[in-house]
Amino acid sequence: MSNIVFYATGGVSNIGGGSDIWVRDWIDCVSPNLDYDFELVIDRDRLETDVDLGIKVTYKNDSGFYDIIDEADDLHILHGYYEPNKVILENQDKIRTNIIHCLLYKSLEAHKDLDLEWLKHFDAETSWQEKLLDVSDKTIWIGLYKTRYHDDYNIIDIPNYYEFNVNKKAVDSNIVGFAARMETRKAPHFLDNIDSIFFTRPDHVSEWRENTNFTWKKTKFYQFRWERHHPFMMRDDWGISHSAHLFEPFGYSIFQALDYGKIPIVSEDWLSDIRYDFRASSKEKFDECYKNICDLSLSEKQTHIDELKHELNIYTNKKEWVKQITKLYK
Repeated sequence: MSNIVFYATGGVSNIGGGSDIWVRDWIDCVSPNLDYDFELVIDRDRLETDVDLGIKVTYKNDSGFYDIIDEADDLHILHGYYEPNKVILENQDKIRTNIIHCLLYKSLEAHKDLDLEWLKHFDAETSWQEKLLDVSDKTIWIGLYKTRYHDDYNIIDIPNYYEFNVNKKAVDSNIVGFAARMETRKAPHFLDNIDSIFFTRPDHVSEWRENTNFTWKKTKFYQFRWERHHPFMMRDDWGISHSAHLFEPFGYSIFQALDYGKIPIVSEDWLSDIRYDFRASSKEKFDECYKNICDLSLSEKQTHIDELKHELNIYTNKKEWVKQITKLYK
């Protein structure tokens, strides 16, 4: 029997973004279906806030972390870093599957698409993502559309899923909420001079203010913590979601907005075959969408929410997602 190792950078109990949600779902829903022994390693230090999820996890600051990977026969990347790192460089011949959670060739150019001089992004190299495509036996894309990689690689498309479990009615507020990291492609500057509420990292706010002319004088800021996410989404003091993030692979924020009764403004490139009235990929277009939503009655907002949720029901089949992902590792 091979020594099988699954590798990720997060997704246990400290959730910071969509990729972490994906890994957490893998732990909860897929790992119990594997009928063989395996190791799960997380390439970051164990934190005091990390909790036991009923599965053995070895963190970077645990003894034996590198030994487990070095002794592996098969390495499966659930989510990796976006620039070269020791683990992959020394074990690239073992990589059987690699999950792609974002497209660097798009997101690293987001400032140009938004006509901005400054790019806020995590450390990443497009060439590194392409290197992983070359060395992985199988590559899985979690997004909702084809990529340029589909032309040259045998990409397996298994989109994410989202279950509408909250089903909150439309919120009667025209305050706009932004619940995301302040990467450039998330376009937080669309909310400059709009009554809004941010749930994000304060250091990102400081970086934007230091490097741009945006001030968000009409914005209230709250520090992101995953355990505060549900309470933030449940609040009734904001009813519009800034979900107009460019190049969204899947769009958790859009599904979540609808689930919590917030009418979303989405980007023009997100599921563009679906008819939806509130799309923006520029500050000017966002302002127009915002004004049009403010003119809606509460019942009209509810209708828009219901109609978009109906279109997205094809992405709510959790059982099918689990089945497809599990099949990769059989």
